[in-house]
Amino acid sequence: MLERLRDLFEEAQIPQASALAVADLGPERGSALIVGVRAGPNRLLVARQGKLLAEPLTELADPFGSARAIAAGDLDGDGIEEIWIANGDPDRPKAPHADRLFDAYPGGFRDLLAEHPTLCGPLAPSSLAALAFDRTGEGRFGFLVAGAKQPIRLIEQGEDGFLSDCAAYLGLDEILDARIVAQGPGSGRGLEFFIGAGCGPSAWFVPDGAGRFVECSEALDLRAVDLDLVDAAFLDADGTGTVALFCVRRRGAQLLWLRDTTGALRNVAPACLARVSAARALVIADLDNDGFEEIFIANAGEPNRLLGFRERGWRPLDPGEALEPTTVPTAALAADLDEDGRLELVIARAAGAGGGLACYRVADSDNNWIRIAPRTRNGAPARGALVRLAAQGRIQWRIVGGSRGNGEPVAHFGLGECTRIEWVDVRWPDGAVKRLRAPEPRRTLVVDHPRARVG
Repeated sequence: MLERLRDLFEEAQIPQASALAVADLGPERGSALIVGVRAGPNRLLVARQGKLLAEPLTELADPFGSARAIAAGDLDGDGIEEIWIANGDPDRPKAPHADRLFDAYPGGFRDLLAEHPTLCGPLAPSSLAALAFDRTGEGRFGFLVAGAKQPIRLIEQGEDGFLSDCAAYLGLDEILDARIVAQGPGSGRGLEFFIGAGCGPSAWFVPDGAGRFVECSEALDLRAVDLDLVDAAFLDADGTGTVALFCVRRRGAQLLWLRDTTGALRNVAPACLARVSAARALVIADLDNDGFEEIFIANAGEPNRLLGFRERGWRPLDPGEALEPTTVPTAALAADLDEDGRLELVIARAAGAGGGLACYRVADSDNNWIRIAPRTRNGAPARGALVRLAAQGRIQWRIVGGSRGNGEPVAHFGLGECTRIEWVDVRWPDGAVKRLRAPEPRRTLVVDHPRARVG
């Protein structure tokens, strides 16, 4: 059961919150919660002594923007994450507000896209989904962005400091009515990407082994037409490490896609997962540290839903105070904001109960846990790294930053009553692997890249 945390945020409400992400802004600011606002200034909340305090508004506020999604990643390899804010409007493909790409500097931020008007200036299309990933493994992230009826873009920064769109070169420039970008462990080496559409076909990209990607929705027998998708995330479908994709939508049954023996996708959602609801956001995380992830579905104008893997199957759980039967959620994520080893569930809301933010946590959970924070060669969070943990005869896995890449850049594992971990493996995007043997629980371990740059 989830209980409301009323003293984590400052008292000031944030009306019309519309997007969320956790970013690492370097040793001075540390971890920060970025809150996008649909019609007003964005917010930057930084953890200080167990609370999230608002930083002074700078360029990041973008008061005339219309934040839809936020992604973070180290674009320039300096060890500090940049922040992409997608300012799209699903009902207006040519939205009046351009995307922003903010680079932090002492005392503020600057918009890198404003400095490249021929690439992403005021007349460029705005995006609805964004995700940062390190395609070369060198610790320099690009931003994969997609929007309504426009080509997917992959914006990277070269050694000369100039930005360029590499999507066509990599085979990613499909034109979709995109709403979702999700990453997950593939059947081969490297991450796969699902681009979910609100209307029309979706796309599934698989690395080809030569540095490019192949769109394989036809081979997967993926007939994602007019599904009205609003969110999606990869998860362990059955507690044994089986990779599946869970999709939620505004109307119609929810979907749990699993590859069958032929390689095609089939929907295996049991009735309790498939139940129709007015879904707006999705969180998959181990909220109670029992060693199995929970699924939280945030619904508009009706009660939210919480499900857990119990007795070898998915079962409905009591959301407690997070039921929120009258609110209109826009985004949600899970992160250990107060650094006590338990995840908080943060919900951004457009209306209802005052709008703004709400924060919840499982009450009375003293289960064990461990948190793994891999770093790139440059010392930034290694988003997209795959972390696997062996304990009590089973293996858990996590993607650093989560399936959508906007989560905290830490792999959080609940352990239940287990006190002995056999091993933890970290696989970076470049294929480098490091194994930690028998790490002690109830701590956060920073794991440097095997070829980390010194100095």
